[in-house]
Amino acid sequence: MIELVFNEFLNTFPFFILAYLPVCDRMRFAFKKSFLMMCIWESVYLCLFSLLVIFGLSSVSAQYLAIPVLFALMMFLVDADIGITAFLFLFTVDYLLVIRGATFYLCQKIFHVSFLSWQAGAVTLILTLTTVFFMSKFLKGILSDLLSVRLPDFWKTAWLLPCSATVMVLLLTGNIRNGNVKSNALIARILLLVCMFLISHLILLFIRNLQEQIIEQERNKTMENLLKMQRKQSEELQVRIKENRRARHDFRQHRAVIRDLANRGDLDSLKNYLEEYEQQFPDSSDRLYCGNLALNAVLSYYADQAKQCSIPMTFKIDLPEKLLIPETDFCVLIGNLLENALEACKAQASDSFIRVLIQQNQMSSITVAVDNSSSCRPVWDGQKLLSTKHPGNGIGTDSVRYIAKRYKGGAHFEWKDGVFYASVMLNLL
Repeated sequence: MIELVFNEFLNTFPFFILAYLPVCDRMRFAFKKSFLMMCIWESVYLCLFSLLVIFGLSSVSAQYLAIPVLFALMMFLVDADIGITAFLFLFTVDYLLVIRGATFYLCQKIFHVSFLSWQAGAVTLILTLTTVFFMSKFLKGILSDLLSVRLPDFWKTAWLLPCSATVMVLLLTGNIRNGNVKSNALIARILLLVCMFLISHLILLFIRNLQEQIIEQERNKTMENLLKMQRKQSEELQVRIKENRRARHDFRQHRAVIRDLANRGDLDSLKNYLEEYEQQFPDSSDRLYCGNLALNAVLSYYADQAKQCSIPMTFKIDLPEKLLIPETDFCVLIGNLLENALEACKAQASDSFIRVLIQQNQMSSITVAVDNSSSCRPVWDGQKLLSTKHPGNGIGTDSVRYIAKRYKGGAHFEWKDGVFYASVMLNLL
């Protein structure tokens, strides 16, 4: 019994290595607490396994208890969507099924030892450790891609596909543990792992395509807004042109009145008349922040929005008239940053502000920094911001990250002492 329990420990211990190394930065608890819980969970499982064997259940059947027990622990320890966690769990289990199949084959054909001996468990552990670096790195990459877009409805059912494949292979190759190891059983388990690779690849392609569609929709929305901004500015410009024509036509009469008041020395009447004359011309909103007309339209639009809400907005722009990246992408990036900043300031009762810095560093990079007051601490999911408008990640910040990555740069978001800092670097060479 002791050797059997030790064998089972060596068979289940590799799971803790493969399953938790890729998600070490997604754990709900600190390392020491998580490790302690793993040890307790493993001890409880081994006790249950021993009791089942003592009461007459075969060790082969009792080993299946490990699947729900280890999955429950992973769900408790890992901070991720249940579907994503289930997918990674199944991927790890399928890989360990291949390792176990290889162990059984080696024990029968080469080492000539029992599958339930401690030597068989040691072979399983050694095979796992020799491949753990590759697999943990691979699974970590998959996890990063899967978490890039939140799809809770999709993951509610997506995990059933690898689960059904795993169950079928277990049913068809379960007799491998009874001592009858055939090459077709090992090949079936290897094909199961290949199937998991293909499934993960197809899911990642789907997610990336969906992400590009979301970004494209955001780009189209921004372009529509940009056209509205430019149309509005054009209409305002036509109104100003008409006003200037009327002013030039009426200026002869105003000049006569001003000359008459000046000749008579009636300074009080002259001052009143000039004040009334100035009030006929409202402050111009056709501000020029930069030489690029498309970007200037975006900046003017959000500056007007901020002014209507009494939110101070300051600009420091150092850009040439012709941008080094397509106007569409840059306007999408700036528009998303300013829209998020404006929304945060609107939610603040007082002392709100927005600071905008955009500058080109020679001909190689562009730096963008948008700081705004934010009384409420944003909610983070790992390194991503959750939206305040809908469940899931913020589309605006995801769009900014996507554009920054496209131009070999990066985006960084930080909240500190009531101020939200957004900075973006675009490398153009």
